[in-house]
Amino acid sequence: MEFPFDISAQVVFTVQEDHVFLVAEENYIIVNFQDHAALERVMQNILPPSSGKGGGGISGSLDKARDLNAKLLAAGLVVDVRVNNKTYIEFGTSASPKITANAVFGKVGSWFKRG
Repeated sequence: MEFPFDISAQVVFTVQEDHVFLVAEENYIIVNFQDHAALERVMQNILPPSSGKGGGGISGSLDKARDLNAKLLAAGLVVDVRVNNKTYIEFGTSASPKITANAVFGKVGSWFKRG
């Protein structure tokens, strides 16, 4: 599928104290967070609260990621989510999102910082 128009953008937006950098060219979008804690804070502030009806935890997160990936793939968009300039997850390139080891280790590390 060919994307119907070109995107070209460089944007910095702030969610509370965290700066998020977005760069887009054609159908490829890079969203970069300073660190894993910033990624988590931004996601908590911009995503709607859970309905409380299951779907929580890792399984719920994976289901949401698969749904988002399917929508981006159908739209012809590729979204590369990065933390400290390292790819964490890539959406829109295959049937399921590509989750990197950086994402897994970042999430595991965040569990130890919460205490």
